Amino acid sequence: MAFGLAVVVLTVVIAVLTRDTDEAEVSFDALNATFEVECMDDVGPVPFVDGEWASDVFDDIGRSSHYAWINDTQVAELVNDSPGPEVAVEIICNWGGSGSVEEVQVFAGNSGEARRLGQVVSGTLYEPMSGNMFAPLEIRQKRSLPSDPHCCPSAYMVFFYQWDNGSWVEFDAEYWVRTDLD
Repeated sequence: MAFGLAVVVLTVVIAVLTRDTDEAEVSFDALNATFEVECMDDVGPVPFVDGEWASDVFDDIGRSSHYAWINDTQVAELVNDSPGPEVAVEIICNWGGSGSVEEVQVFAGNSGEARRLGQVVSGTLYEPMSGNMFAPLEIRQKRSLPSDPHCCPSAYMVFFYQWDNGSWVEFDAEYWVRTDLD
């Protein structure tokens, strides 16, 4: 009897943790939308086409000097009592050099228009090992340790945000450090 009850409880937990939001409910197409991108605040609304954008400002050898691209999108129920799932969008900006800046924006999924919910959050979307994102909004930010090479931070913070009165409010954080296992 106890084994049967454990199987039922485990099945319910797995069903809750692996529930998929029906992407058919989503009208917003982030990959082909125009919206303000904070890390490109000097260019105005950015018109993404297939998730990419390059400015018409060129450097001295004819290369575009401003790039932005959508690195990831996740559909999830992030806002309680909203009319549908939200679309979390991870955007990377580059000005032609070796450094990039990441930001995450959340949009109402039930609208074909770019209706951003709350403020822009610095960092990348953090996906748990399950590969599924659920509420709360989880954002990862790289952290360098003193011994790290400039290119390769070995630590990061995961910040947890919840929707509260029209904005994303941080309510918890975890600090992770990569270590060698040998």
